[in-house]
Amino acid sequence: MPILLPLVVALLGWAEPPGLEGRPQEVLAAVETVVGDAIAAAEGSVVAIARKKSENEETQAIRGREPGLNAAFERRAVPGALNNFDPFASDDLSFDYGSGVVVGEKGEILTAFHVVKGAQSLTVRAAGRQAFLAEIIAADPRSDLAVIVPKVAAGGVGPVLKPLVIGDSTRLRKGSFLVALGNPFNAARDGQASASWGILSNVARRLEPTPEEDARQDLQLRHFPTLLQLDAKLNLGMSGGAVINMRGELVGLTTAAANAAGFDAQAGYAIPMDGLGRRVVKALMKGEEFEYGFLGINLDKAQGTNRVMSAEPNTPAGLGGVQVGDAVVAVGDVAVTDADTLVVAINAIPAGEPVKLKIVRKNELIERTVELSKRRPVTAVIATNRPAAWRGLRVDYTSTMANTTFAPNMLAAMSRQGVVVSEVETGSAAEKAGLRMGQLISRVGGQSVKNPKEFGRAAGEAKGEVTLETDQGAVVVK
Repeated sequence: MPILLPLVVALLGWAEPPGLEGRPQEVLAAVETVVGDAIAAAEGSVVAIARKKSENEETQAIRGREPGLNAAFERRAVPGALNNFDPFASDDLSFDYGSGVVVGEKGEILTAFHVVKGAQSLTVRAAGRQAFLAEIIAADPRSDLAVIVPKVAAGGVGPVLKPLVIGDSTRLRKGSFLVALGNPFNAARDGQASASWGILSNVARRLEPTPEEDARQDLQLRHFPTLLQLDAKLNLGMSGGAVINMRGELVGLTTAAANAAGFDAQAGYAIPMDGLGRRVVKALMKGEEFEYGFLGINLDKAQGTNRVMSAEPNTPAGLGGVQVGDAVVAVGDVAVTDADTLVVAINAIPAGEPVKLKIVRKNELIERTVELSKRRPVTAVIATNRPAAWRGLRVDYTSTMANTTFAPNMLAAMSRQGVVVSEVETGSAAEKAGLRMGQLISRVGGQSVKNPKEFGRAAGEAKGEVTLETDQGAVVVK
């Protein structure tokens, strides 16, 4: 026991209580108190989510987009009429469920994207037997994160929800005590989350992609070394639950997504609330898309190294002076050791931001500054708070475009520079002028534009008729 007390004290960060040496009951009681207090501080912020899938598996439970639900069902689901509505009663019991964590003062609930993907409707059960419908305001398939909010009828009163403080997972280390809270097997439909206690087994773990995912290059961040590994398995329904430290802070979001066949299925993994995780959550809480950085290089994937095999012209790498044969050893202050760590480091920096690369070239350490472009989402993101359209026109980075009639591939588009037309609203001035998705715009009223921010600035200053130089010739927008 003389060894146990210092160990517990060190792990929990206590000041050593006097007089406990040789008194195991008091030591264990102190541990129980810390763990119990952490659970008590956080469990009221964990919710159960029931998903009703749409027939075509299209995600419809999006703010402003979902189809009309049964009117009587909606009336019963309006917060303020909870006594007459129990979506988790036996006659409404869902077998398609997950977890979520309240993270915002306006009732924003963080969950896993795969929990809400394909939903026609979402029903939430919170502490105090509160039940309400919810809708998605933003979702990011790459991080597998989404934010939903209560759906409150006009004049209605929303549920009373307690947000959980978001902590910093980078302060964790192997052996850190953690608690997972969630809705295993729909057991938390009464509003009381289930808890499990253990340690952090490892950091920067990855799940192997399925052959189908790898073939489509539809890889999520969980397929790179990003995940926290817990020493407890997470059962069905735990996805989207909270992983908390002994201060009751959210340091991870549980994911029970199974690994590929032959690997450790349903193991205890969590999406970390590190710098990238917190930035993604901040954007999603605003209903915005998180734009991942894009460098524009190809690496030696067969060897898995950080050595550059090609640096495409006019990409951020090409414009920043990155050359074939360079070995990228750091992105900003983050060390890079292989292809996976380079992808994670670049993705952690939002598009449009400059970043210093440390490069080894012919045994010499040099620095190059590049301004990142935007990684093209393979799976459609959900963002209900989007930049305002200019005369019915929205644009994006050329690095986001897929093959179109106007440009055979993204590299051909980037070689021309400018911005790509990502949306043209029906009946708008942009449509009447003849603009179409996939066109490239290089100049606005005589001003050169290289990214959406520059386009917005130039277009905002333009008055009256504006001439846009495109890859299809000049277009005049009235």
